[in-house]
Amino acid sequence: MQTQKELIQQGFQRAKLTYAQNANVQQAMQQKLLAILHKHCKARNLGNILELGCGNGLLAQNLALNFEFESYLAVDLVDFSNDFIKIQKDTSHKIDFLQADFEDLVKIGNKNPDLQYDLILSNASMQWVNQWSFLPQLSALLQPNGILAFSTFGTENYQELRASCGIGLEYLELKDYVEILQSDFKILESFGVRIPLRFSSTLALFKHLRDTGVNSLQRGFKLNKKLLTDYAVRFHNVLTYHPIYLLAQKRSLESKPKDSPSNS
Repeated sequence: MQTQKELIQQGFQRAKLTYAQNANVQQAMQQKLLAILHKHCKARNLGNILELGCGNGLLAQNLALNFEFESYLAVDLVDFSNDFIKIQKDTSHKIDFLQADFEDLVKIGNKNPDLQYDLILSNASMQWVNQWSFLPQLSALLQPNGILAFSTFGTENYQELRASCGIGLEYLELKDYVEILQSDFKILESFGVRIPLRFSSTLALFKHLRDTGVNSLQRGFKLNKKLLTDYAVRFHNVLTYHPIYLLAQKRSLESKPKDSPSNS
């Protein structure tokens, strides 16, 4: 039996050729994340960058067109190495790609063992990991005052799917991220938006999910005619996205809260 990570990898591997044409929400999230970076990162050179869940490299490419940096390591479960070879040629920036589970921070750390990053980025990917345990670990990879900037999805994401089919991920609320990050980070930006998409049919909606790689939400899930009909009647072929955005700065030792667990 396949593991959940293998199912995720398989879903996004199958969607490699269709993702860019169908992931309009994820691409809009990437643009918003760039705008947030422009707002908070005044330096033209962003130093050493780590991107987690990089996909086909659109964020890396746009970042290379807008900023300078010393190094860039992009990590994804699916092999996008050829995409990054092209990005390097198009932008004249050296961007390294590592195929790995981005929860494997030991493997990522071994890639550049003496390096602490100035910026850790992730777009529309954190929802696939246990964020309660994973996000606090990122502090060790960042320089003091380094930036963690990411977009992910909130609790209302795919709410229609959860109500009709009983499938979905365990999404977090914004207040959860404050709780997770506040001991090691100062949160500079955090907000969410809701984006309802309407499809021509329920079948088109599920095709959209498949073409964006999101067909591994529930092991063994099967579509049937009754489900399609019920969804159309209840939700009129609408699917809600709930992107949320966070940008946080790693605290220096002097600025950590007195009751931080790391100081106990």
